[in-house]
Amino acid sequence: MKRLPTFPNSDVPLPTEAELEILQLVWEQGRSTVGSAHFVLNERRARGYTTVLKLMQIMLAKGLFTRIDKERMHFYLPTVTEQQVRAGYVGEVARKLFAGSLFGLASFALSLTPADEDIDDIRAVLDAHDEGAASPDG
Repeated sequence: MKRLPTFPNSDVPLPTEAELEILQLVWEQGRSTVGSAHFVLNERRARGYTTVLKLMQIMLAKGLFTRIDKERMHFYLPTVTEQQVRAGYVGEVARKLFAGSLFGLASFALSLTPADEDIDDIRAVLDAHDEGAASPDG
């Protein structure tokens, strides 16, 4: 059986593209029922209620969600943050394509001719990082 990529230091697998779409919705709402998620997702692209239900059940089994049962309603809450998912995927890309090197990934990304605004934003992040590293608390 194929091994799924997982979050760093965890057995929880990274979400698939379909799961990520549901996670983004639940992150926005804070929690969601299957019916609520189905309604919002259906506005973007038609899909069946049972498809959304099954995906959310799989996500619960994987550990991406926890569920609260309240008065015959099932509320799904994310157990992972956007930051954790981003870090997991960036780490996975770095591992697979750049021998685990974030420098290699960043260098490649910068070689793609980013917009001037992106360069300015990157400089600001690096400056803030340097200032934090130079401070006695950093």
